[in-house]
This record gives sequence, C-alpha cells and structure tokens, in this order.
Amino acid sequence: MKDFELVFDIGSSKLRAMVAGKGVNGTITTKGYIEYDYDGFYEGRFLNQEKLDFLFRQALSDLDFNVGKNSKLYIGVPAEFSSVTATSATMNFGDRRKIKQADIDAMFYSAGEKAKGENVEIVSVNPISFTIDDSRLSYDPVGEIASSLSAKLSIIYAGREFISLFNSIVAGLGFSSVEYISEPLCEALFLIDKEDREDLNLMIDVGDLTTSIAIVKGQGLAHLSSFSMGGAFITNALSEAFDLSLTEADRLKRMVVLSLKGKATDFYELTTDLGKVIKISMNEANAVVGYIIDTIGSAISKCVQLFSSDYISFLPVYLSGGGITKIKGGRDYLAKCLGRNIGYGVPKLPGKDKPTLASIYSLAAIALEGLKY
Repeated sequence: MKDFELVFDIGSSKLRAMVAGKGVNGTITTKGYIEYDYDGFYEGRFLNQEKLDFLFRQALSDLDFNVGKNSKLYIGVPAEFSSVTATSATMNFGDRRKIKQADIDAMFYSAGEKAKGENVEIVSVNPISFTIDDSRLSYDPVGEIASSLSAKLSIIYAGREFISLFNSIVAGLGFSSVEYISEPLCEALFLIDKEDREDLNLMIDVGDLTTSIAIVKGQGLAHLSSFSMGGAFITNALSEAFDLSLTEADRLKRMVVLSLKGKATDFYELTTDLGKVIKISMNEANAVVGYIIDTIGSAISKCVQLFSSDYISFLPVYLSGGGITKIKGGRDYLAKCLGRNIGYGVPKLPGKDKPTLASIYSLAAIALEGLKY
C-alpha cells in the first residue's frame, strides 16, 4: 500500500473509510472505499461509542487493509469536537534576511506551545495571513527579504476525550501512529481555490445530525462553530406531520421539490412500507421541509454573527454535506433564508463532484498532500 493513505471520516450518521493515493494531474485514486450507517453523534457525544471499535475493525477487513509495523492512519475531526482560536505572532530578525520555512515552523511551534489547553489537544496551527516588515501583506512569505514577520494564526483544537477515544481504538488495531486532521479545515483548503481564500469565505456543511460553519481565510479558519441539527430533523418532522415511518418520511423528503408552488389539489404520491400508495399535500410537505431549513438557516446566521455582527456583503458561501443538498431546491431555499447566493462545495475531481463526497475526499487530499492547498 505504499504511497496510499488510510483515512477515516467520522460523520454524524455515517462512518467512511478510504485508501487513497495520488493520481495524475492532481486527481485522487482509491484502492478501497467503504461506508457504514451507524448511530453517530449528537451534541458532542457518540450515541453508541462501544460500536466504533467494531466498525474500525470491519472497515479494515472490508478494505483488505493489512496493518504493518509502520502503519499510520488519518482521522478527521468533526466541528462538533473542535474549536478554533485566533492569535498573532511576531518574529524580529534584526538584520534584513531571507525568510525560511524554518522560521515559519518555529513561529507556529511557539504559538502552539503558548496556546495549549487543559481539555483540548492542538490539531494544527494555520496561517490566516502574514505581514512583512509591518507593512506588506503576504500569504506565502518564504523567500521574501525582511527584518520582521508577523502573522495572524488560527489554532484548531480537538477535545481531549475525542482524541483519547480514537487513540485507544487505533492502538488496539496495531497502528504505530495516527494523525488527526480538521474536517472543516480540509474542506476549506481542498474545495475553495487558494486565490479565493485571500478574502473571507463561508463554508457550510449540513450533515444528518450536525451542521458546521467555518469562516475561511488564507490557510486557516478565522471562526468555527457548529450545532446539532441537520437533514435527519427534516425526516423526523415529515414523519410526525404525516404519521409516517422514518423510511417513508425519508422517501417523501426525496420527492419534495421546494421550488414548486402547488395548488390545494396537488399531491405527492408516496408508496408506504406496506406497498400502499397515499397522497400527501405538496404545499404542506414543502412547508414542513421549509420550516426546518428556515430553522437551520437562522442558526447559521447566528453563528456567522458570532464572528462579525456586521453583514459581510462579499462573503462567498459554499454548501457541502447531504443534509440539504439532497433535497431538490434545498440549496436555493437556504440561500433565500440567508439572503446570499450559495454555491456547492464539491471536490474538483472527475465523477466525484458531489457535496456528499466533500468531506472524505478533502480528508484524503490533505492526508496525501499536507496543508499545502
């Protein structure tokens, strides 16, 4: 498996694993991919923590992955188990000289040492921007001539309980090392072009039971927040509103077209679990779905306001995950809720340009290339 990396994506309702390698022209090749439905997590707690060890073992078996002496794997840290703090750092060189990568590394290390916390582990220290000689803005200062260098930095943490849980699972499987990488950061770096990240961007990932909101700039996250609400809440609302099983409600959700404004006599024809066809009012079903997306949109707006109380008019928005993107008209409905245009956050890979694949391929890309995007 040389030149291939094993990556685990810890979703709120699916656990995914991929053995990925570098393809030609920046593509990603896969030797194996597997996903499992599981109980997931809610409000920062795994609902069936004991099953995680079994699923990791099952993934290795299904992927036919042999754990060797120096085997390493990567685990994505979801936003619900993460936090971000912004800080700044300055280096004075005395005489003017060329800035080296070692200077950047030393700056990051020093900032990380100062930012250690009791209940968290540092996942990464990332640059939002650099300033050369207190005057020139830069996003890649290596090789520049300067007497001083300042940086705005983003420090990403993972909860110590999360790290301890997966460390114990990994150790039991025989791996020699594990690297934790931030899922929201990986999506931001892989899905949004480097030039576009010179300004602020908003990355929204709506999953099944969780939604993450990341303000992105440079190679870092200027702000990160999350809340426990996603596509499963739409399914539950449809189930309660029309007395449906969850599988029936999920089928109805996939039929809904939010852009349609039906007449009172317009219906969705739904086949029940028992094979019976029933009619459900189009406008009523659309209203139920719209209400939950409105609620999610309001929560997203509040999270953005935590970063800035001012409306940032130029803020580009990218939407990934399957919680809303699988609903016909869901993205456009959320855009109206937020009062912003929204684009899909998708991997720029042939045949893989789907919002539902954003997290796993972003994790694989960063595992293969490092934080170079």
